[in-house]
Amino acid sequence: MSRFAPLLILLLCLATSGASLGYQGQNSVEVSAIDAYAKKIDLFIKRKNRQRIFANVSNDNADRWLEFKNESERDKLNDENNLSETALVWSKSRKVMGANFTFQSGSGDWVEYVMYYFRNDGSLAKIQAQLNTFHGNISVARDKYYSRSGRLLTTKTRYLDLKSQKPVRRRPDFMDEEIPIYQSVRRLPFFKQL
Repeated sequence: MSRFAPLLILLLCLATSGASLGYQGQNSVEVSAIDAYAKKIDLFIKRKNRQRIFANVSNDNADRWLEFKNESERDKLNDENNLSETALVWSKSRKVMGANFTFQSGSGDWVEYVMYYFRNDGSLAKIQAQLNTFHGNISVARDKYYSRSGRLLTTKTRYLDLKSQKPVRRRPDFMDEEIPIYQSVRRLPFFKQL
C-alpha cells in the first residue's frame, strides 16, 4: 500500500486542483456573459434616450426620493438644494434594466457614478462604478459581477490619476467611498415609485 501512496496523493491533488480550476473557469464564462449582457443594455440606453429621473431630496438621514419630469426640473431643484443622490432609470417592457446613480459629497470633494445592470428577473448582474476624488487626486474604476443568487463572482479595480486617467498605484491619502449594493430592483430606494 505504501508504494501507491505517492500516486494516490498525486491523483488527489490533481483532482482537487482541477475542480478549483473548473470553478474559476465557470466564473470567467459567467463574467463574460454578464459583460455581453451589459453591452446590450448600454446599446439599448444609447438608442432609447427615454429614462425616468429620480433624486433624493431629503435634507436629513431619511431618504425621500422624488421623480422628475425631466432633467431641467431636477437641475433646478439641485441648484437650490445641492442634491447629493440622483438616478436615471431605464426600463424595457416595464422591467428595469439599468439604473445610473450619481452620489456626491456636499463639498464637492468626490463624486461617484454607479451603473447597476439588472437581469430580466430583477437580480443584479453587474455594477460599473467610477469614483473621482480629490482625496489622493485619484479615480477608481470598479466592475463587480454577481450571480443570480446575489453572490459576488469577482471584482475588477483600477486606480487612475484624476487628471490624466492613466493607471497609478493606490495612494496613501486616498479615501474610498462605499458603493451601495442593490441586490435586486426591489432594493432600489425608489422601487415603490417604479
